[in-house]
Amino acid sequence: MMRNRRGFSFIELMTVLAVIGILAALAVPRIRDTKARAIAAAAIGDFSVVRVASFNYFADKNGYPADQPEGVIPPELVSYLPTQFTFTKANYTLDFESFSGSGLGTGPTVLAVTVRSTDPRIVNNIARSITPGSVGLVVGSAYTYIITGL
Repeated sequence: MMRNRRGFSFIELMTVLAVIGILAALAVPRIRDTKARAIAAAAIGDFSVVRVASFNYFADKNGYPADQPEGVIPPELVSYLPTQFTFTKANYTLDFESFSGSGLGTGPTVLAVTVRSTDPRIVNNIARSITPGSVGLVVGSAYTYIITGL
């Protein structure tokens, strides 16, 4: 007489767990890369927001805001930026740069926004995803997006 068997054998359970483990090992790097791309897209969006705010400020005041330390919004731009906009994000920090020609106040002003991140994938994704024709520099863990002045 045959016994009625219920459930799975140990070998069957281990096989299923091995397959799930292999699939997870394949998926985790993709998930990390997708997350880095999403963060890079947010940073590129922040570049555009700061660029438009800077141009609007220039149109109103015929000048550009002064340089500020990393993570600090230039006070002149606050009214031109969206409410609750910040230069300090969870995965990166923005730095507004304003350079005058020779340092003596003569020559063109160069405006730039630098994004710094401890994750090099974010910086590399920004460099790869930035609009063709835009000028930017990658130095270490930072990407500097040139807004105007070259």
